[in-house]
Amino acid sequence: MSINRPFSITSLGTFASCRLQFRYAYVDRVETETESVEAFMGSRVHEALEELYRQVKNGLVRSKDWLVEKYEEGWRKNWHAAVRIVRRDFSAEDYLRRGRGGLEEFHDRYRPFDQAKVVALEEKISFTVRDGEDEFPFVGVVDRIDWNPKENLFEIHDYKTSGSLMTQAEADADRQLALYQHALTGRDPEYANARLVWHFLLFDKEVRSRRTPADLAALAKDVAGEARAIEAAKAEGDFPPRKSALCDWCAYQDICPLWRHPLAMENAEVNAYLGNPGVRLVARYAELEAAKKTRRDEIAELEAEQKRVEEAVLDFARREKVGRIDGPGHELWVTSREEFGVPLKKDDPGRWERLRKLVREAGRFEDVATINAFMLNARARSWPRELYDKITALLGRRTVWKVELREKRR
Repeated sequence: MSINRPFSITSLGTFASCRLQFRYAYVDRVETETESVEAFMGSRVHEALEELYRQVKNGLVRSKDWLVEKYEEGWRKNWHAAVRIVRRDFSAEDYLRRGRGGLEEFHDRYRPFDQAKVVALEEKISFTVRDGEDEFPFVGVVDRIDWNPKENLFEIHDYKTSGSLMTQAEADADRQLALYQHALTGRDPEYANARLVWHFLLFDKEVRSRRTPADLAALAKDVAGEARAIEAAKAEGDFPPRKSALCDWCAYQDICPLWRHPLAMENAEVNAYLGNPGVRLVARYAELEAAKKTRRDEIAELEAEQKRVEEAVLDFARREKVGRIDGPGHELWVTSREEFGVPLKKDDPGRWERLRKLVREAGRFEDVATINAFMLNARARSWPRELYDKITALLGRRTVWKVELREKRR
């Protein structure tokens, strides 16, 4: 069982942020013309830099004006109506200008582009990540690979046009370039000593990092585990949507179950909106929830008073030494029994562990332990696959639906 296409660091990130988006993009392969303006700008910057360094590789150093013209030409040729601008305080011209400024500063910083020798541009790589007997196909595209003869090492470069700057700690933990280094090292052992370099064009800043062979081995194991989790999700059809701040940039909002109805209602006329069956159901559900809250407050007051009466009843029964108390139409029975006060792990972890160990060593743990659905659902998915398959074969399957009222926010 395998995914429809090779994995990538991007697809792993998509799965982690929203499984349904992953399914649309990498399993169902739903095509969409929608593109965020940030992604559009990034593509044009990458194209311009690729062409600049292609010229450098051939011994030509192009001017800053030449680089800007390549960028603006790509912008004009590729702009389309489905480019989406989420941040309403910015226009397309603002993004065009930001990309241009980043390229101008890049040109000023690196001209005459002789820091190293260009080896490859937009290098497409296919490789396999192995973990034990499992193998997972991966693909990627490296923006630029250089050979630095002064330091006798390879450099793996990545261009970033994001509005946030990577810290050194984030660079040292970043996985994309490190995974590319892992793949390239399989091709040429000299890449084991490579330098990873990120260029943040909107900040005119370069960030560098290095990885040890142990780092790369650990990374391969981690991404193999994530690829394994994706294949398990595909086998089970487990691709729930997840709402987050990233939803505004998603190209699949119009078919996503979390967004389809809100988007349809967004531009509806008032009468159509108020008459919509879904809108009316939400309104009625909210009314009932408000009514329940009022009742809950009343019930809480009644329960508090009843508790005070119960304390008075216990005091009366102990004082009068009675177990039944007579009243008009009813009577109260007062009984007692001794129960163990079992320590909770969160309150007294030392005593909890000693008790657990004592019962286990006495061979009595099975007498007081039980299997429950909550614990199996919470833990079993992280157990070894062979054990998980054997356990799930003994379990029934059911879909549990839940309706939850939430305050609407955009």
